Amino acid sequence: MPIKCCFDVNPISQQRFHEIDSQVMRLAFDTQNKLGRLCNESIYHEELMHQCSSTGLSVVSEGEIIVSYDSFSKSYYLDALIDQGAIYELKAVSDLNGQHESQLLNYLFLSDLQHGKLINFASASVQYRFVSTNINREKRFSFVINDDALESHISSRKILREIVLNLLTEWGAFLDIGLYREAMFHFLGGEEQLIHSVDISVDGRIVGHQKMCILNENIGLHLSSAVRYQESYRKQLSRLLNHANLARIQWVNFNRNVIQLITLKK
Repeated sequence: MPIKCCFDVNPISQQRFHEIDSQVMRLAFDTQNKLGRLCNESIYHEELMHQCSSTGLSVVSEGEIIVSYDSFSKSYYLDALIDQGAIYELKAVSDLNGQHESQLLNYLFLSDLQHGKLINFASASVQYRFVSTNINREKRFSFVINDDALESHISSRKILREIVLNLLTEWGAFLDIGLYREAMFHFLGGEEQLIHSVDISVDGRIVGHQKMCILNENIGLHLSSAVRYQESYRKQLSRLLNHANLARIQWVNFNRNVIQLITLKK
């Protein structure tokens, strides 16, 4: 099974989610009032899960999701699944940000659920953010690979397209870019073989070295998940290429369910 949740999952309505959430948030505020806002994340986690269980809510703590294909496997651990349908990620940080939202969205996609929430205990009062999605399994597997701008004569073209297609066929689109990156590196020979220090030059002077993924001695590989401002991203990547000791960069951009394979060259 390419995506395996090691716990039972039951999608719930938005109304049911808010019913669950009203109980969880009351307990979250109680937990912060009791412990303050300076504890480690794991302490808030343990106490809130205990309180949820004590009130009769069904709780899965540190639920494992295994994503695999062929010889590759990666595990994710969501903080809490309440009543089989509501995912909670618990934080003790200065402020919630977009990366936290992306993490929770990834868990929703992997578990085929739609409703979740971030809770932060380190703020002056409990900070929270709803994270929901209407992207279902059907949409995640309705992907398009656009490789019109990938040079056909380069030997890496076929293998790159094949790996991307296989991963999307098994897992679907919209998932964490880090997952696709780890899997692609795995099937291309591993990070130790791929990551090299590349000379960066300005006007013929080497001004430093940058770690980059190298497919061969003069072709790099760059993976991204740029959804907005793609042309600006392309310009920035082209600037890097112009100063790097490379001839080309194969750019794979996971733009939601449209995956772009592009060859950038000097």
